[in-house]
Amino acid sequence: MDQSTTVLDIDFGMSQLSGNKKLLFTLLGKFTDEYRSLDTDLQAQVAKGDFNEAYSLVHTLKGVTGNLGLFALYNASKPVESGFRNEKRVADEYPAFIAVLDETIAAVDTLIKEPEVHAPAPARGAAAEQARKQLMTALKASEFIAQNKLDEWLDALALPQEKRAAIIDAVDELDYEEAISELENS
Repeated sequence: MDQSTTVLDIDFGMSQLSGNKKLLFTLLGKFTDEYRSLDTDLQAQVAKGDFNEAYSLVHTLKGVTGNLGLFALYNASKPVESGFRNEKRVADEYPAFIAVLDETIAAVDTLIKEPEVHAPAPARGAAAEQARKQLMTALKASEFIAQNKLDEWLDALALPQEKRAAIIDAVDELDYEEAISELENS
């Protein structure tokens, strides 16, 4: 299969992010959250006759998909983008574009929901307790937590992937109360 029809090229996506698989999966998750309703959003813009906004939505999608290695969707978006920008109309390729969008979102959903094969056992001991205490203190003080520091603490805690992801998401959203709750229940 040539690259232009590849739905999801993990190796390319990781190469764009210096090999950071965790960041790639986070961005892919944000991608599905952002673009799951794209068909509805585009139809609303077209119904209003706002082809500039429709173009902008597809243009942004094209850039994101090109950077994440979602090549089939990247290529499917080109004629749709052009139709909105140049002809102020819905391109004939629109149904195929939506089919590729749905296929891409399904592929990403499957990938990022796969359970971690080797979940580490919960860590006990001085290092884990120290990390838990430091993380809890930072969260309760609503301190900014650098990603590398958060990773260091979470590595020491060796939490299951689901719990780790929930804490990272809460910290990324600055929802420290949720992060505290997740940590307390781990």
